[in-house]
Amino acid sequence: MSGVGLLSGAGAVSAADLLQTKAQPVYMKQCLAQGEGFFYIPGTDTCLRVGGYLWAEGYYNTYSDYPSENNTTYSIATAGVILDARTQTEYGTLRSYLETRFKWRTSDPWSDGPKGSELEVWNAYIQFAGFSFGHAQSVFDFYANANVLGTDPATIGDDVRLNLVSYTAEFGQGFSATVSVEDASDRASGVMAVNPLPDDVLENYQAGIQIPDFVANINYTGEWGQAQISGAVHQVRAMDLLDWMSGTQDTWGYALQAGLMFNLPMLGEGDTLYLQSAYADGATSYLGLQDPSGQYAAPDAFLGVDGVTKVSGWNVTASLLHNWNAKWSTAVFGGYAAYDFNSQVAEALYGTSGGKNANVGGYIGFAPVKNLLLAVQYDWTYNSADNYVYTGYGPSSGSTDANRVLLFAQREF
Repeated sequence: MSGVGLLSGAGAVSAADLLQTKAQPVYMKQCLAQGEGFFYIPGTDTCLRVGGYLWAEGYYNTYSDYPSENNTTYSIATAGVILDARTQTEYGTLRSYLETRFKWRTSDPWSDGPKGSELEVWNAYIQFAGFSFGHAQSVFDFYANANVLGTDPATIGDDVRLNLVSYTAEFGQGFSATVSVEDASDRASGVMAVNPLPDDVLENYQAGIQIPDFVANINYTGEWGQAQISGAVHQVRAMDLLDWMSGTQDTWGYALQAGLMFNLPMLGEGDTLYLQSAYADGATSYLGLQDPSGQYAAPDAFLGVDGVTKVSGWNVTASLLHNWNAKWSTAVFGGYAAYDFNSQVAEALYGTSGGKNANVGGYIGFAPVKNLLLAVQYDWTYNSADNYVYTGYGPSSGSTDANRVLLFAQREF
């Protein structure tokens, strides 16, 4: 009996042990081929990187004729989430990239509000066999606000994310070329009537978008830096002045851009210098003009009884980043742009033949530990109207300037 009891007891203990057996932990294997931070998704051959960042921004802004109802201070808190999934295939890497920003802001820039939360899809695209599909940086862009901090733009020059389908061909030795079909909804700067008098029916004679923008670039990347030439073709589609319910008058605008980026290791590790210039005719959004007051608009074109007259302009932009050591860095940036209405009738009635836009700024950054940046940034923006005469239909003054200070904290992970 005692033997049976011992066997029974052993059996009971064995059953208990089986019931209490814990599942083996699942370890994610590093995906070294794709770089730091990538791990294989268990049970698949897909590598995933999960990352993100947090920004805290405090702005002080004002300009020379600042409306008293507008806020001179406001703040933004941003949480960015990044998912980067990559799978090796016989055609190369299949990549899906998502970058989403969750924001709480107390005011729009240079405005009186409103406060509230925002969800912004910053990037959302698929890349496969040289193709990109989705929401991404325009292939026209080069400098694109590099080395400028904060959510709200501060420099002259194109920096646009939009829906596109593009193809990139790699030629080796650092050369590549990209062609892209891009949604034009973010590129429509409007068509204003040459005659803005009260008997005019509409303020904006922009017709509905019919054709996307066609964009291309040629890029070279080497040890010394990068060089890129970009071009874009943009449809200017205006309502017919005499038949604005159904008729249209169409023409084509375009933009050209050249940019250089120099690596400057002789000054400091990671130092860079950007130089860029663009010209646009009937495609003013590609100039990246900054207009805090909202009074110095540059439409794509003007519409009169003699048809569509395109607005033309050009810009230059520069930016220098210097890392003093592992913890301290500074950047300076600036730009200048000018545009012309190309219409004597518009000049007479709006009281200006075009305008100029200039800006300059910079920041001082301190990184006490890895992936943490504390900085203060300042920028100044100037707008003016050429050959200015007050008519009541153009700007309320011949010029205005704007000042802005940003206190910035960033944590990446």
